[in-house]
Amino acid sequence: MAAISGAGMLSGLPVDDLVSSLMSVERQPLTLLQSKQSSFNSKLSAFGTLKSAVSTFQTAVKNVSSDALSALTATSSKAETVGVSVSKASSASAGNYSIEVSKLAQSDKLVSSGVAPGTTFSAADSSMEISIGGKTTKLTLTDTTLSGLSSAINKANAGVTATILNDGTSDRLVITGNETGKDNTVSIAASGSLAQFATSGGGMTKSQTAQNAELTIDGIAVSKASNTVTDAIKGVTLNLNQTNVGSPVKIDLAKDTASVTSKITAFVDAYNTLATAVNKQTAYNATTKTAAVLNGDAGARSIMTGIRAELGKAVGGGGGLQGLSDIGISFQRDGTLKLEKPEKLKSALETNFAGVSNLFSATDGVATRLTKVTEDMLGSKGVFKNRTDGLNASIESMSKSQERMELQLAQTEKRYRAQFTSLDTMMTNMQSMSSYMTQQLAALSSW
Repeated sequence: MAAISGAGMLSGLPVDDLVSSLMSVERQPLTLLQSKQSSFNSKLSAFGTLKSAVSTFQTAVKNVSSDALSALTATSSKAETVGVSVSKASSASAGNYSIEVSKLAQSDKLVSSGVAPGTTFSAADSSMEISIGGKTTKLTLTDTTLSGLSSAINKANAGVTATILNDGTSDRLVITGNETGKDNTVSIAASGSLAQFATSGGGMTKSQTAQNAELTIDGIAVSKASNTVTDAIKGVTLNLNQTNVGSPVKIDLAKDTASVTSKITAFVDAYNTLATAVNKQTAYNATTKTAAVLNGDAGARSIMTGIRAELGKAVGGGGGLQGLSDIGISFQRDGTLKLEKPEKLKSALETNFAGVSNLFSATDGVATRLTKVTEDMLGSKGVFKNRTDGLNASIESMSKSQERMELQLAQTEKRYRAQFTSLDTMMTNMQSMSSYMTQQLAALSSW
């Protein structure tokens, strides 16, 4: 709210109006600068919107790259009592497998003889070393209770986990290997008051012995250290959760054409969403003669220019498919993509599944190139970083300029107000003198 001033009340000089009019003119450069800053803020916001759109498109690109289009569907002949499940099936060949599990992989588990609650050990004359998988760890004991020993084992990162079990009358130290497999047998060497926890000559017994998972795949014996088997069937991860001797599980792996079609359709939709977003921020409306906030911005234009250039390049590397048009996708007049011929994609997936995957994920594939382009755009040296850094620097500079201009305008207004106040005082004095002279002349004429 403007300050109330009494200047001009006696002389009739409109001081506040005069100062306000003059300051309106003086503030024009500041108003222009504020308008320009507002425009830059709008551009910054627009680039944020486009960055988000490119990031979303990048996700869709990655969904049609590498293993994404090589995924297989896995079905089991015994879904209700599966001893084997598939959590990943990519870059593998379609086929049928019979899997029979005779042993599950497990870790060593050692249990000590009973220890009376409250028992303490002498750290001075005792030592303990834990060996597992070729690694030996020497224990440092500071708390000489059984709880302290358990804690020291866990803190040593020896590859085992220690717990305490109370059997109703005494405490028992339980040591379990962290890794399964026959090569991860746990052995403990101990002396002094800790000798009772040695695996040789001590009171430790095995309640579970480390062993590999044993299974057959199509009659071929397979032994693995883990129940998660990633390297028995190329590209397939098998999860073993129970034995099934005499009742093998049949796993069928088939190309997942429905999933691939969905991902390719999502890729087309994501591209169109990005193209629409860029067009909205850069368009010029000839009818209304209005331009979007990034109209004419070279950085914004380069987004779609770079992406469209990669979409138009031919793909080598074999497979028989060289471009998106080979699977029924084509550019429309408005610059968007459309799966115009779904039957063409369906046929390609049924007769040349590897070729479709190659079209996107080969070294010069569509997704491979677009992944690099979008990573460059979103990277530390990309268009978004460069343009937003430039805009932020300009906005900051404008803010500092506005602060200086505000200070200068305050001084200018102060000067104008002082000058008009002085003029007001002078006019008031002259009016008073004029009134006095008039009175004196009137008095003289009456003599």
